[in-house]
Amino acid sequence: LQELQPAPRAILLLNGGVQLAVAGSPVLAGLQELSRRGVNVLVCGTCLNYYGLADRLKVGTVSNMYDIMSAMQRADKVITL
Repeated sequence: LQELQPAPRAILLLNGGVQLAVAGSPVLAGLQELSRRGVNVLVCGTCLNYYGLADRLKVGTVSNMYDIMSAMQRADKVITL
């Protein structure tokens, strides 16, 4: 993702995907670099709480389903992994 031009407008982390944005994640540095480049990283707050990870978040903005769904609706393309 770091090499894509243009960079994605947003990365949305839901369910177990929130584990990618916390301390100890193997992709944390990459997400932080994307965030520095202006990519909006939205992390589901309910999911962070469910996994007990809210205090370990290192990149992104704690978000909610309304903001996440709004971002998906504005997108030209949505890629799901």
